Amino acid sequence: MATKKSALDALRSQVLSKTGAEERVEVNQRHLIDKILARYSAEFVVYRELMQNSDDAGAKGIEIVFETANPNSQESAPSLSAKITRVLFKNNGMDFRPEDWNRLKKIAEGNPDESKIGAFGVGFYSLFSICEEPFVSSGKECMAFYWRNDQLYAKRAAIPDEEATKDSWTTFLLDMREPIDMVNMEDFGQFLARSLGFTANLRDVSVFLDHHRLLNISKKMREPRPMTLPKTMYMTSPQKIFTLKSVDLQSVQLDATRMEVSRWTREVSTSTTTIFLRTASGNLDVKVSKQFSTEMERTTKKYPPSQTAIQILYVGHDEKQASADNKSIFKDLVPFPEQGRIFIGFPTHQTTGFSSHVAGRFIPTVERESLDFVDKCLQVWNHELLSMAGLLSRTLYEDELSQIGNLYNEMILTHQKPDQPDDEGTATARDWLEKRALHALQAFQFHPSTPSPQVGHYIDAYFFRMSTLPLSILSSHGVKDLDKVRIPEPSMSTFLTKLPTISSNVYTGSQKYMDKLEKAGKLHRITFKDVLTELENRTLTEAQMVAMLRWWMDFSSKYVLPDSEVNAFFQLALVCSGDTVKPLSALKWFVNPKVTPIDMPLPPNTIPYDITKSFTQPDLIRISGSWNELSLLEWTKFIVNDPDLETSPVFAEKVLLVLSRGWAQLPESNQRAIVAMLSQKKCIPTKYGMKLPNESYFRTVTLFPDLPVMIFQKAPLEKLLVSMGARKSVELQLVFDRLVNAGSWDHMQLVKYLTSVRETLSSGEMKRLKATSIFPREDLSVDKPTSPPTPPPKPDDDRESAGTPPPPPIPVKRYPANTLYAPSEVHAALGLPVIEWKGRWRSTSDEAKLLLELGLITHPPLEALLALAAPPTEKSIQAKALNYFLENFKTLYALQYSPSKYKVAFLPTTTNTMETPEGCFSNPACSVMEFPVLREDLRIHAAMLGIRENPLPVRLLERLSQKPPATKEKARQIFEFLGKFQGEFGHHHWSALRILKFIPLDDTGKNYVEPQGCYFDKKDSAYHQDLLTTVDFGRTANLFLKACGVKEEPTPVELAQLVVRSPQDFLNRNGGVESYKSILRQIASHMHVIGGHKTLMAEMVRTPFLLAEKRIAEDETTEAGGEQGEENANLGQIVVQYKLAKASDIYLIDDTVLQQIFTPLSAPMESHLENLYETLGSTWISRQVKETCRPQGSLAVTRRSESLQELIVERAPLLLSDHPANRLNFNLDWLTTKLKVRHVPEIQRRREFIPTGATHVESTTACIVQDQAKAYYLLVTAKGDMDYFDIAEALATLMLKKKKLNDSIWWSNLLHSSLVSLKRKGFQVDRILNAKKAEIARVEAAAKADAAAAAQAAASAKLGPKQTAEYLAQLKEVFPDCDPAYLTEMISKETQDHVRRVTMKLLDGGYPRIKNGNTNRPVPPVPGSFPTAQEPSNVSTISTLPPAPVANTTSHTQEASTSSTSSTGGGGFFSRLKTWGRDSSIVKAASNLAQNGTLTGIESSGSGAPTTKGTPPPPQLNPVIKGFSPDYQQNLQQSLKAAVSNCRSNGRDDIKSEPTVSQVSEVLTSSYCDVKPGHQLNFAGHAGELELYLDTSCDADAIMTKENLKSLARFVKLLMVLAQEVFQLQPSTMHVYFDPEGSTIAFNRGGALFFNWRYYVALGHDEGAGTSQKKVQGKTISARDEGMIYWFFTLAHELAHNFVGDHNSQHEFYFSSFCEQYLPALMLAMATKSSPLEEVTADETAVDTVASPTTKAAPRNLMDTPVPN
Repeated sequence: MATKKSALDALRSQVLSKTGAEERVEVNQRHLIDKILARYSAEFVVYRELMQNSDDAGAKGIEIVFETANPNSQESAPSLSAKITRVLFKNNGMDFRPEDWNRLKKIAEGNPDESKIGAFGVGFYSLFSICEEPFVSSGKECMAFYWRNDQLYAKRAAIPDEEATKDSWTTFLLDMREPIDMVNMEDFGQFLARSLGFTANLRDVSVFLDHHRLLNISKKMREPRPMTLPKTMYMTSPQKIFTLKSVDLQSVQLDATRMEVSRWTREVSTSTTTIFLRTASGNLDVKVSKQFSTEMERTTKKYPPSQTAIQILYVGHDEKQASADNKSIFKDLVPFPEQGRIFIGFPTHQTTGFSSHVAGRFIPTVERESLDFVDKCLQVWNHELLSMAGLLSRTLYEDELSQIGNLYNEMILTHQKPDQPDDEGTATARDWLEKRALHALQAFQFHPSTPSPQVGHYIDAYFFRMSTLPLSILSSHGVKDLDKVRIPEPSMSTFLTKLPTISSNVYTGSQKYMDKLEKAGKLHRITFKDVLTELENRTLTEAQMVAMLRWWMDFSSKYVLPDSEVNAFFQLALVCSGDTVKPLSALKWFVNPKVTPIDMPLPPNTIPYDITKSFTQPDLIRISGSWNELSLLEWTKFIVNDPDLETSPVFAEKVLLVLSRGWAQLPESNQRAIVAMLSQKKCIPTKYGMKLPNESYFRTVTLFPDLPVMIFQKAPLEKLLVSMGARKSVELQLVFDRLVNAGSWDHMQLVKYLTSVRETLSSGEMKRLKATSIFPREDLSVDKPTSPPTPPPKPDDDRESAGTPPPPPIPVKRYPANTLYAPSEVHAALGLPVIEWKGRWRSTSDEAKLLLELGLITHPPLEALLALAAPPTEKSIQAKALNYFLENFKTLYALQYSPSKYKVAFLPTTTNTMETPEGCFSNPACSVMEFPVLREDLRIHAAMLGIRENPLPVRLLERLSQKPPATKEKARQIFEFLGKFQGEFGHHHWSALRILKFIPLDDTGKNYVEPQGCYFDKKDSAYHQDLLTTVDFGRTANLFLKACGVKEEPTPVELAQLVVRSPQDFLNRNGGVESYKSILRQIASHMHVIGGHKTLMAEMVRTPFLLAEKRIAEDETTEAGGEQGEENANLGQIVVQYKLAKASDIYLIDDTVLQQIFTPLSAPMESHLENLYETLGSTWISRQVKETCRPQGSLAVTRRSESLQELIVERAPLLLSDHPANRLNFNLDWLTTKLKVRHVPEIQRRREFIPTGATHVESTTACIVQDQAKAYYLLVTAKGDMDYFDIAEALATLMLKKKKLNDSIWWSNLLHSSLVSLKRKGFQVDRILNAKKAEIARVEAAAKADAAAAAQAAASAKLGPKQTAEYLAQLKEVFPDCDPAYLTEMISKETQDHVRRVTMKLLDGGYPRIKNGNTNRPVPPVPGSFPTAQEPSNVSTISTLPPAPVANTTSHTQEASTSSTSSTGGGGFFSRLKTWGRDSSIVKAASNLAQNGTLTGIESSGSGAPTTKGTPPPPQLNPVIKGFSPDYQQNLQQSLKAAVSNCRSNGRDDIKSEPTVSQVSEVLTSSYCDVKPGHQLNFAGHAGELELYLDTSCDADAIMTKENLKSLARFVKLLMVLAQEVFQLQPSTMHVYFDPEGSTIAFNRGGALFFNWRYYVALGHDEGAGTSQKKVQGKTISARDEGMIYWFFTLAHELAHNFVGDHNSQHEFYFSSFCEQYLPALMLAMATKSSPLEEVTADETAVDTVASPTTKAAPRNLMDTPVPN
């Protein structure tokens, strides 16, 4: 490698040491400037460069004046719509110096002053983007620029003194290249505002339109404030290039005054907008190495400055609030909250990554829109300067936070009270400072910058790295370092008052930034350690403790902590309990005030209630598993040790009351434990002092006066006292011993005593009393005595004194109280056992209450009472019992009575029988169905007793089923009765009634019918009554029967069944055809219901029940000849015959013409009936008719077809407007672009009715056909006026899925009516009318423009006599028999390329010949040519021969993989040759197209088909050639020679062409796409005598290797043989090109022929490449001979394009003609050159080329290029 390098060095030294002539490298300055401007893509770049130059020149103000062509000084309002013709840019900076003038006319020589922005010396040339020749004046000199060819020149001159004194400003005069629109002032104003952001000198900018000032922007700046640089900052950049010395902070105010013009009134007003901002300027010292300085100077043409500055434009919160809204002209200057931009004097496209602009001496790319990070030296410089931007932004941020911290200390800290909320003033100050701090955070929040992310990344990184301290931030305790502040937790803010946290407003407002800091480890959340630290340093208040416990409850449920940390938490959390402070770990109980009083003494380990009251019991247990609720038992254990319990009656009463309140909820075990503790304490206050519970009595115990009775202010729970042992009564046994055994009492005395001590009796004692037989029964057989009761006996001592012994006691039978009734007359009347009672019975007395408690019966039980009211009890007692039951029902028996529960027959009926409540009814009408009815006097109690008014529907149905009415009259009564219960019947009831045979048909009681089997008798029924079973029981009864299922008329299903069962009978009995049609309509309307009955549907398909029509002409025998006879026949009367038939024998009519022709059995033309018939199997008649259209003659494009095509495209939206997409076969776009209209002489239509085989043939004027490529044509004939109905019918058949006659009629009206008429009728045709007007105007304008251009060209291109004679001589050589005067006239009409254009016109259109002195007879044009403009006919006929290819071909010869097609007739051989040996698709002959169905209905017109006038077809390949003559052949040969001579050289022009696609139309085929690929070729040099072109993507050095050059030489030699020895072509017309992957083999570019070298090699034609020889029919053919044949046909193919551009039948004709004409020459050339091509070298094929003195020098021949290694 080293050896090779040394050899190259020696070779270079040798070349440079020669004394040969040096050559200067020339630069095309216009191209250079254009390419420079191409990189200046920014908007308003011209004004940016001029403003930068003005700022560098120290200008304070600039003026930009836009001038119009015709300014009106009298106009008060500017015309913003006027075109701008000139721009004046003026500044008041220093005048141009001589070095400035010299540098102005030099490209790429930047300003050497390192303090200036300009670096590349190309900014001034941005003026050429809008101006062709700028003019500059400054001071006393001026300079003008102008072009001479592609070279830019400048002239400098002095300004006359009188002109110089008028305007001392530097002015740039820019005349627009062409008038332009006025700039958008909104965008332009924003650009100017942005540009003023960092200008060092500029303070004022004004924009004028003529004499109107549209905008003025002024900039005011305060004195700068020096910022203190903290010592904690790193002041030097990473590589020590920059050192920050100082920072100045300066306030800036920008004012914009703008003229505004009212859109409507043209009134002029002004508006002013103001913003405030700050600029921070960092002054930097620059220190670089000498090597670095040299590298910088080499790249930028400047040495690095010794000092520079970095600036940041920052808008604080207060400035933002005071400035205009963000939608003003300054919105880009105040980027917040969007990203700022990098300013290099003026803004670039590069964003900063945060919400501030940054300005500095960054080194940009050439277009000044982004920073240069490609050049290593510039990359270091820019990175270093970006690090200083990060430092400056950090300094600015810290300064802002420092001011906020000072304000916090002054406004908040001095007024804040510990653990107290902010007052109103402090809260307002805190909110303002938080907003200001949040704004600062958001302003310095970094995002990815664009287009280079490096910028934002570097500033962001050094924002944090350039300080040793963490970032400052506003916290709850002022401005703190970020590592000392925590992310706020709302749940912890109440109790963590000493820990600095970020305020919630600041945190939520900068959430993403906070997340980023947290992810980077710069910001932390509150940790458990922080909580322990806070608890260790202070004691919490009760509110703070509550908040902390709530946090702990949530925290401990989410995280598992070690026991040591949990214990530490409960040990450090201190609680103030009275005068003592205890840790949470020492507490055990919490108080429930509903159970334990909070005003009584509590155990010392109880948590204060003020803390626990905010939590639920489960919450407290979750907080600490060792905490439990203080129970009454535990509290009692504590309280029993209190001495006050046995000494203080008040305290003891409170304790007992507390226990009473919760006693019922205590478990028995706890109750027993509490009783055990209290029963031993003297805790019961009595009138004899504090006593044990079992020594005390309740106050109600008054039997003995000396008992210790309890005394309470508020008595405790009696149950508690009883449980403790307190006594409520004296023992019952003692009472018996004292009272009963004394013998001086009766049961009345005992009742009174027991009543007095009732409250003291225990349950056991009461149970004993209930079971004891104590009470006597009253004897009802003896009347009660009316005398007073016997007085009690005297005392024993009196008896003893009287000496009379007492009478023996009368034995009394006694009963328990629960077997006796209370004493009343009612009970006695009913014969019930009544207790003996002395005196008046009062049920409310205490004695009565006691007896009732002991079981005395107050009223008879319901069962006993109902038994008394029913047989076999005596009737008198029955009546009394029933009356007693009814009178006391509501008060005594309502709750227990239920009619279904008691099955006792105690209710009398109207038939003197007894019935149960469920067995009788209150409605007398029930008797009609023989149901029992309650006696009339008792019906008022029916509802009370639960007696139904009427039987349930089930019972009614049972009775109706068991006993149907025997007569029609009885049936009427029953049906009317049942009709009242329709609302009570359910669905299952009606279902049962429908099939129940209960309707009598006579009075015999034997014939019944079910409701669903009969119908109501209606006189006006549409159906014959004999066909239906009818009933009529009157209006009321019929309503019930209707609900049961009797119908007015049959349902659709029933009707269908009836009709199908006997269709003919139905037709005869129901009023004929129209009535039968109405029945069919009903069936059709309900087919969705009938369709579900498959059996019925099958029967309907099989049965001939459908009504069919057969339309027959009244006189079918009349046969009129000619068109008139046919018309008369069509107008004859039609006789319609009707017949019943199956659906399959009936046809649906969608074409009435077919109906008239074939007269089949047809369905009525009603949509409902058609749907019915189609469902049952009928088919549309159009589907049963095979229709074939046979066009006669050739297809042509005529004025008639073109006008119809335009009409269809125009009316297509109207035609399809009423048809949804699902009804269309094709959409609107297809109709307007794909369907083609062609003209044919005649169309024969043949129709065949498939079922019968009947045929009908007639002529028509329009039809639709489809060719083999599946494309559609609308063919029309030229007979008479255009038949729009035929056209509409053909279109509707094609477009609509189901065509109706109305569609054809409607479309024909839309096509035939004028647009004005349609608009009058309400159609929306305004768009079409406007489009026509616009098209007419466009055509007229284009015609005028063409005429003007032609006139101008003719005027500028007038030929002199000498030139005309020269052209005439050349044309006479080609057309010796043409009239010279005619040739002279044709030459004068052309403006350029005279000979070639006249030649082509003569070949295409013919010319007058000199023959027998007659020069007026035109010569027939060349076969295959199109009519000329002089011909009166506007017909462009596509000849029927040669047939057109079907597949898509291109205007270039495509590569072999492209499918090519050919047809019978002339041509096709070349296509077959190209596809030989490969897959190919040979299209069948056109005559076979109709047979295979691809083009149904088209037949070739044969040799006798007429051709278009003036354009004879090419020779047809028939045995008898008509119209062929020697003149014709001679003319053809002359045309071919002329086409060869018309080939030309490409002239080394580069080729930049785009692919194109054109539509080619042919006979018997659709139009197809003719694709012409694009080419991007550059001229590369000469290959021998031929020009060589390479694709723009190719590398010439890689292609032009030694072996490739030899291959190229062989290809060139082959083409030269074909050009010179076969076709007699000039070598300059042949060109070789190479592309790496194109599909084109060769192409013709306006007569210049191009051949692809790549295909020569790829197809194996390069014999020198070692290609094996091929054998054909046993003989060997060389690659050279194969190549000669292949490229011969390729050349013939391209020569044919001199006649025709498209690949159509005409091209095929000329191609074949060229092959036939020059094939002998090919054979001769191949015979003489039979030996293989000699090995050629580059030198042998080289031809020197010498440039003309008037042309640019041609490149040397590629064959002379040294072959690379």
